[in-house]
Amino acid sequence: MKLDDADALLQRVGTIAIMYYPALPADSPGYQLNEDIDWCLDDLAAEHVSAELRDLIGRTVVDPTRHREALTAFVYGTVAGTSPAE
Repeated sequence: MKLDDADALLQRVGTIAIMYYPALPADSPGYQLNEDIDWCLDDLAAEHVSAELRDLIGRTVVDPTRHREALTAFVYGTVAGTSPAE
């Protein structure tokens, strides 16, 4: 993933996270967290999209304080060409 792609992805996740609020459960009728995750990933090449990335985005939208560090490390780890687990 290119640095510009990583920056854009994290900016989109931040936008969705700001609009999300606790009274809006991720599974409430009329709201689809998966649609927001899809929007965050719209401009990313398919080879960079994984179940782990989708999960981290969803967790970060619902609870940014708890999960943003893991998402950021994962995303920028792909830019550096290293595994986030290393």
